[in-house]
Amino acid sequence: MRDRDELTRRDLLRAGAATAAGVGGIGTASAGDAVDRRESVERVPCLEIEDKTETVAPGGVPERASGIRPGSQMFITFPDGATAGCTANFVWRDGGGDLYIGAAGHCFLPSDKNASENARRSDESDEDVYDVSRLDVSVCDDCAVGGATGLIFTGTTIDLGNVAYARQNLPDGSEVGHDFGLVRIPSGAEDAVDPSLPQFGGPSGVSTGAVPAGLPVNQYGAGVANGEVFPTMGSNGVSEGDLGTSESWYAGIRASPGDSGSPLQATEAGTGVEGGDAAGILTHLTAVGTAGTTMGRCVEMVQTDIGLGIETVLAGDL
Repeated sequence: MRDRDELTRRDLLRAGAATAAGVGGIGTASAGDAVDRRESVERVPCLEIEDKTETVAPGGVPERASGIRPGSQMFITFPDGATAGCTANFVWRDGGGDLYIGAAGHCFLPSDKNASENARRSDESDEDVYDVSRLDVSVCDDCAVGGATGLIFTGTTIDLGNVAYARQNLPDGSEVGHDFGLVRIPSGAEDAVDPSLPQFGGPSGVSTGAVPAGLPVNQYGAGVANGEVFPTMGSNGVSEGDLGTSESWYAGIRASPGDSGSPLQATEAGTGVEGGDAAGILTHLTAVGTAGTTMGRCVEMVQTDIGLGIETVLAGDL
C-alpha cells in the first residue's frame, strides 16, 4: 500500500446532455415518452483527477467502500500522467484461483480504441486496440471526501496488478452490453479483498441476464454525486429489462461521472440491507435511465476474447 495523495476532481460534468440537470441521477421516462433509448446512449464518463499533493492519514467514512471490493473508488493513471476515476464492481476468480476486480472497459481505453491488445479480434487492426500494460491502477482504501466544495479525496490507496482485459465496444461500434474490464489483484493484496457490496450486502448469487422489468435493483457507485449531493453511495431503483439486446440491462437508477463500472444487484426490497444477486455493471447513461453489461455477458466476453474463464466471487466466499 502506498500513501494516498490529495486529489482534486475537475471537469466532472463533461457527460453533456445526459447530465444537463446537474450531477443528479437520470430517471426513467413515463410509458408515453417517445424517447429512443438506444439512440440516446453515451458512456458514463470517468472522473478526471489531478493535483496530487499532500499526503494524509487514512480515515474511515460510514457507507463507503474500503479496500478491494465492489463500489471502491478506482484510479487509473495513463502514460501521460492523467488520472481517471471509476468505480470497481465485483470480485472475480479464474479457474486457477487468481483474483480480479472488475471495472468498465472504457475506464482503461482511449475513446478511439475498441479493446486491450490481448483482446484483439480477427476483424480489428492495430489501430483498434490499446496497450493497457502501460497503465497504473489502484483503489481507494478508507478514503474520505471533504474540502469547501466536497471535491477532495483523502486517505490511502492500494496498488493493483496489471489490467488483464478491457473492451468498450465491438468492431462494429456497438457499445452497450459490450463494455467490461478486469484488473488482476496481486497475491500480496488479497488480505484487503472483500467481495461484499457495502450498504446492501450480497452478492448472494448471480443473475446472468437482465433483471426482469419492474423488479427492484440497487447500485453502489463512487461518482461525484454519491455521498455528496446524495447522502449515501448506494441507490435504489427499478429494472426496465434490457436495452434491446440480451447482453445489456437497463434501469431507472441514478448515475453520475465516476460511477462507470459500478455494481448492480437484484434485490428483494427497495431499501435496507437486502443483498441479492449480482446483476450487471453500469457503463452508460441514456436520456431516460442507466444501462450496462449483464453478468453473463462479462463472462462471455472474457472467455471469447482472451480464453479466460471467470466467475463472480460471492459475499462470504473468501
